[in-house]
Amino acid sequence: MERTKLNHTIGLEDAETELDPQNPNPRGAHGVEEKKVPLDKTIKTSNERWFQGWDATPEDQRVKFATLSHHIKAHPDYQEKVADNKDVQTRDLALKKILEEVISQQQRQELELYKLYAKDDALKQAFFNTMLRMTESSTLSA
Repeated sequence: MERTKLNHTIGLEDAETELDPQNPNPRGAHGVEEKKVPLDKTIKTSNERWFQGWDATPEDQRVKFATLSHHIKAHPDYQEKVADNKDVQTRDLALKKILEEVISQQQRQELELYKLYAKDDALKQAFFNTMLRMTESSTLSA
């Protein structure tokens, strides 16, 4: 745009008018509902991929994941540093720290799971991703 005249007014009609949108057929993700994965499917996928050596039944695994998720959300720092935090990077760092603390606290009750968690960095990341999805989905539905 170039300014060609100073102190020049634009005259508009007094009658109401309506403008058509530039593109009446917008493209992209407008109006599409977010696809949500059910919790059971998330846990099943994670268990099949990472926890083959874990001798717990699928129902026991589901209960243990849900229990760990509840312990994470009950952590004193969770609400402020994870749930209410808009900065994704610091939120993820805080969740990793809380997850480490919860896993360490639950080590005696879940020794087999702790051994799997402690020996494999890829499993740690997958476990973190699972806990992130579980805590986010329950926060969104609350």
